[in-house]
Amino acid sequence: MYLQKKVLPILIILTSAFPVLFIQLKEQEPTLNIYIILAKTGSLCGTVLIFWQFLLGYRQIIGKITTDLLWVFKLHKTIGKYILLLIVLHPIFITLYYLEKKSINPLFPSEYSPFYVYVLLGKIAIVLFFAVVVTSIFFRSRLGRTWWYGFHVLSYVALPLVMVHSLAIGMTIRNSAIGMVWRFLAVLIFLLFIFRIFCRLGIMSKKHKVSKVEAVGPNVTKITCQPAGAKVEPKLGQFVYFRQGFRGCIRPFTVSHYDKENGKISVTVKAKGKASQALQKIKPGETVYIEGPYGIFTHAALEGNRPIVMIAGGIGITPFVRLFEELAYEPDREVHLFYGNRHKNEIVYKEELENSEHIRTVHVLSQEEDYEMETGFIDINLIKKYVGALERYDFLICGPPPMIVKLESALKEAGLDEKQIHHELFGY
Repeated sequence: MYLQKKVLPILIILTSAFPVLFIQLKEQEPTLNIYIILAKTGSLCGTVLIFWQFLLGYRQIIGKITTDLLWVFKLHKTIGKYILLLIVLHPIFITLYYLEKKSINPLFPSEYSPFYVYVLLGKIAIVLFFAVVVTSIFFRSRLGRTWWYGFHVLSYVALPLVMVHSLAIGMTIRNSAIGMVWRFLAVLIFLLFIFRIFCRLGIMSKKHKVSKVEAVGPNVTKITCQPAGAKVEPKLGQFVYFRQGFRGCIRPFTVSHYDKENGKISVTVKAKGKASQALQKIKPGETVYIEGPYGIFTHAALEGNRPIVMIAGGIGITPFVRLFEELAYEPDREVHLFYGNRHKNEIVYKEELENSEHIRTVHVLSQEEDYEMETGFIDINLIKKYVGALERYDFLICGPPPMIVKLESALKEAGLDEKQIHHELFGY
């Protein structure tokens, strides 16, 4: 896993820089050559980087390289923040080149020609990419997942436009060996589109039937499914993508229970958005599609020998449920759980927590009156009160994003090594 995470970014950098080797400089005027270098770097290197962004969004493919999808998503976001700066080099400097060389503006032609049709396709692609990047960086939380995803899908239209634009009028592509690479890339993009359609049709997912539905808390439902064919085999702490029926929205959920013998798998869903609210009404016998598993949460802590502190907020208890059973085989290992909720009745899997005698559980309620235990929110001082020196422990954190970010920051400020802090932070 560590090797893949090192190799993948290096591979992205090398392949994205590779087209620079094919840039041809034939102008006698140095300024024109500089314009060509910058314009071609933006178009050629930018296109390869866009392709990588496209590929990183295919969890069905990238999941074969690493199951740590949260790391992949972080890499995807990081590239997205800078990719627009590279892409815009092309329209800026190709325009400067044509203005100085031929005294014409290729972006705003004075007359119609097939050349300018292909230029128009490139302009449309730039606008679409701009919309995708801007909405992802500045408006993601405001738009909500549905609208954000709608804008993000625009990149699926933009990439083919870029390929048609570059294959038709790209002089470097037409007059050098990289043209073969570009044609191969175009075919690969087409095949990826077909693959994407197959994924949406459920071909890459594993079909299951809902066998049991039970409420485990207010607006929290445990859904147990049995395989209708091939089994999903999740490791501890992993999550799956879960889709109700053929037309349902697909969402990631941590596997809360798994039976190795019969392949039955359970996810625990809290009603938050439309998709999770709809899952509260799911019935036994319904068909669901499960994809995965993914994730590495809890792996590092289990491989080590340090005592463990688990911190959960609300439905964030889900990844720890299977861990409770595993830790029962290590009765001498020191394990603490700090579980935050607003009210007593919101404590999920309360019975399982009470039966896990090998785990020292501290409930923390933020809006419960006359509660004899801890109230307020989980923070460093509260944790120290029960465990003492923090540096002895590995920390596993899962819950609302603000809680995770705050606790992770506080633990780092307290001097803990990053390798001791593990979190499950879903995003999009």
